[in-house]
Amino acid sequence: MTRMEHIALKGTRDGLILYFDPGVEFSVVLEELTRYLRESTEFLRGASVRCFAGEKGYSDEELRALSELLGEYRVELAGWLKPEEVYAGAVVLNPKESPPWQEEGMAEGSCLFVDRTLRSGHSVQYEGNVVVLGDVNPGAEIVAGGNIVVLGTLRGVAHAGAAGDRGASVSAGHLMPTQLRIADLVARGPDEETETVGPEIARIKNGQLFVERLTGTMWRSSLR
Repeated sequence: MTRMEHIALKGTRDGLILYFDPGVEFSVVLEELTRYLRESTEFLRGASVRCFAGEKGYSDEELRALSELLGEYRVELAGWLKPEEVYAGAVVLNPKESPPWQEEGMAEGSCLFVDRTLRSGHSVQYEGNVVVLGDVNPGAEIVAGGNIVVLGTLRGVAHAGAAGDRGASVSAGHLMPTQLRIADLVARGPDEETETVGPEIARIKNGQLFVERLTGTMWRSSLR
């Protein structure tokens, strides 16, 4: 999959938005977008997108080149978003651009969706966040540069923040990993499976790995 450093595609309740890094030249954005569209033709075919590049303005020639590129892949350019529209929705490409009143939360980044259960022998490695729409069975492995989210049961190996991000987390509907790692901290799952009453999240607090309910109430720290 193409590594996206200067563009980001995000889905919102109002449709798809393409974010362009205002700190780089248009040619860099166009080249990266071209590579992305080549790999995502079926996903985006017939889609309509709006674009956002902060305060940066593009020339008529650049805008025409962008529109032609999107049209080549049957993607409609529906318009451009103004900064106040994006900030009001608390959605930004660069957190430094956000106003001081933006609500705090996990920073969004590139994300890989795995639409299946990972079985023994399967390995997923991705530099951003990984979301698994299924289970992760024993013998399966996920290594992510960002957060790991498993909608089902996590019984395999999970390594979040693989590049050293201690702010990363691992969450699952049922968290029973054979091994869990966040950045440089490693923990082993409990010997016996325990009953859970809802989704859980593992993260680093005060230099240690803890597991808590997603409601925020600490309830067990059986990883060791």
